[in-house]
Amino acid sequence: MKIDKDKQLHLLDNLSKSSSTKQKTEVAGPRVGRQNTDTTDKVELSGFKAEVERLKEKVKTAPVIREDKVQEMREALKNETYNVRGELVARSMLKSNLLDEIL
Repeated sequence: MKIDKDKQLHLLDNLSKSSSTKQKTEVAGPRVGRQNTDTTDKVELSGFKAEVERLKEKVKTAPVIREDKVQEMREALKNETYNVRGELVARSMLKSNLLDEIL
């Protein structure tokens, strides 16, 4: 195949144009923030949200001090029917003491 000077110049011109276009796109890099139009975003909320909200409201309305339990303890102490297991008291004291030493 024989290449004339005119064709050679034309080929060189085409090569330089394609390389300059390639350089421009490489310099620009990928477009940041461009959204892909082929995909769509979805948000799915679980069914637990309503349950969590209901429990939050229930906790807010619950009293801090359970007066019924306090009254039961007062009555048991007054009637001397409150029975404390010494083993549980000792265990609680030891546990509290050990935690204080560790922390």
